[in-house]
Amino acid sequence: MTDDYAHPPEDYWKDRAQTDDAQGVPILKPRKLSEIKAPPPTQWLAKGWIPYSEITVLVGEEGLGKSLAWVRWAAAITAGRPDPSVSLPSRKPRDVVVIVTEDNPGEVKARLTLAGANLDHIYLFSSEPDGTGNPVFGNAMNGDMATLDAYLAQEDIDAALVVVDAWVDTVAGSLTLKDSQQARQAMHPWKMLAQRHRLAVILMTHTNRMSTASTRDLMGSTAVLRQKARMVLFAARSPDDKESGGDYVWIGPDKSNVTGKADAVKYRLKIANVREATDDDPGTTACLDTYTRAHTNISNLIAEWKEQQDQAARPKTKQEQAQDAITAYMANYPNGCPTEDLKNHLEELGFGKTASENARKALGESGPAGFRQPFVYRLHSQTSYSDPISQEPMDSRNSRNSDTDRAVRLPSLPTLPRFLGNGSELGTFSPCLACGDPLDDDETDTHRECSLASAESA
Repeated sequence: MTDDYAHPPEDYWKDRAQTDDAQGVPILKPRKLSEIKAPPPTQWLAKGWIPYSEITVLVGEEGLGKSLAWVRWAAAITAGRPDPSVSLPSRKPRDVVVIVTEDNPGEVKARLTLAGANLDHIYLFSSEPDGTGNPVFGNAMNGDMATLDAYLAQEDIDAALVVVDAWVDTVAGSLTLKDSQQARQAMHPWKMLAQRHRLAVILMTHTNRMSTASTRDLMGSTAVLRQKARMVLFAARSPDDKESGGDYVWIGPDKSNVTGKADAVKYRLKIANVREATDDDPGTTACLDTYTRAHTNISNLIAEWKEQQDQAARPKTKQEQAQDAITAYMANYPNGCPTEDLKNHLEELGFGKTASENARKALGESGPAGFRQPFVYRLHSQTSYSDPISQEPMDSRNSRNSDTDRAVRLPSLPTLPRFLGNGSELGTFSPCLACGDPLDDDETDTHRECSLASAESA
């Protein structure tokens, strides 16, 4: 996997810097569109997932394991290896700057080590030697943001990515994120930082506790992130995964201003020992291991899961209850059961005629078990009906002209009465013992042709 998108065209940035130096500050004036040197098209750290010079927001429930996503991507970037799950190409190892507020720096180090990161390319931006001491960012390129900006400008730091986990914890207390205008102001310095150093910025945040299928509503008070960010990645867990213990996490682009939504990816959570276990410490940490790609985007998956949850919470109709009763009953009759017995069973359970009939039609069908036999009910998933007296297809010619070895032998037919009700002679009907077709008046037991064919074969 090669990287054709690592570095935007340099001429645009050089010309822009020269213009700023010559004029001191940008001049506001009308400009001919034909003379404007437009910025380069969006360049990608991970194509379709994480753009350069832009803000990417990764949002998901608290405790979901979404932090393991940036750990996986940072490990690949610092090791110079590709990550096909997000179309991250192979390129030379680059640096990643991390700001963590929720996880212990030691735990972050263990996760990155397990994921295979080159720790020499990981920079923890903090005020204390042990990695603690979080910075605070306001609405301008000053204070701690100016400090970070200065460090990124140094030649010994070649940052491709900056991660803030969690972003809300780093916002100055003077800014109220519920106010959309102030939230935009809080994000603006990150946009400027990403553009000045041509790197990717990932801001981590949590969803609210609303019961909704709308990813926009799930972002709650930080919904402005969706408006301001160029990319929004959503992390979620399906209802089945929650019931099974949460061994998987789904992540995918929920919004993109520059490309179509890529299909979601299902990561498997891997728990591994990274240090010696003690009574106080199990010595384990987690990482995102293998993955599979979904055939749709994360928005559709979340809507589908919400529908499943709503259906599960909705009281079942009488027909649905009857269908459950039929399924449980038929588990004891893999080859079908008498239809009347099933009807009586449903009646004993208190189901009316309409619910019983509709439920039976929805799940299966009834048919005769054989000639003059009672009807048998079978589920659609069970063996289909077989007619005990069915015959092989035959051509339009008289069967007496066909191969006698393939002739279908029918059971003996009853002898009809010799006389009709008015006294007229009816005669008798006798079948050929070889082919089953009616005998001519002057033939006995078998047709002449059948007898000759039998003699020749002998």
